[in-house]
Amino acid sequence: MPEYLHTCHQRRVHSGELSRLTRVVEAYVNRQGEIALTDQNERLFDYGDQRITPQQKIYIQNGNRRAFWNARKKVGDPIARVALPILEDAGVNGKVANWLTGLRSNPEKLNALGVDLMIEHAKAVTIDLENCVGNVPGVLSPEQVAQYHHVVFEKHGISSFLLGSDGYWLFGGTLFNLPANLYRPVWCRACDFIGPSVGAR
Repeated sequence: MPEYLHTCHQRRVHSGELSRLTRVVEAYVNRQGEIALTDQNERLFDYGDQRITPQQKIYIQNGNRRAFWNARKKVGDPIARVALPILEDAGVNGKVANWLTGLRSNPEKLNALGVDLMIEHAKAVTIDLENCVGNVPGVLSPEQVAQYHHVVFEKHGISSFLLGSDGYWLFGGTLFNLPANLYRPVWCRACDFIGPSVGAR
C-alpha cells in the first residue's frame, strides 16, 4: 500500500497518528483503534485530483450546475454520476429524486435546491481534502453526502409528502433512516469507504 498513500496520509503514518493494523491487512488505525485508512477505493476505482479548481469555483458562483458536475465527473467524483441525472431529470433515479422533493413542478425552487447542494458539496470536498479524511481525500463517504443533504433540505424546508417526515430519508442514502453506507451499492459504489461513522470498527 505505500505507493497508494497520499502525501497527507504519509505524514500521518510517519508521525505515528496512524499505524498499520496487521502485516496482512492493508489498513491503518488511528490512536483510538478505529480504521482510518484502507486500500479499498484505490483497488476498485480510479480517481483524479479532487480539489475544487478555480474554474469549478466560477461555475459555483454562476450557479452553473451542469458545468460544475460535468467537471467533477471528469475527475472521478462519484457524486457527479448521481447529480447529473437529477439535474437533467433523466432516468429512473433522476426523475424519482426530483419528484420526491415535491418541487418538480417548480423549476426555479428545484434549481435553487440544486445550487445549494452543489455549494455544500464543494465545501465538504474541500474540508475532506484539508483534513485528509478517508481513503481518497476529496472523495466523500455516503454519510458525508447525507450530512450536507440534511443541512440543505432543512434550509429549504423539504419534507416528505409521502411519509410526513422531515425529508431527510429521501436522499443521501438515508431512505427510511437506515445507515447511509447501507445504500452504497445502490447509488454510490465509488464513494469513499471511510468517513464519519462509516467503515469497519
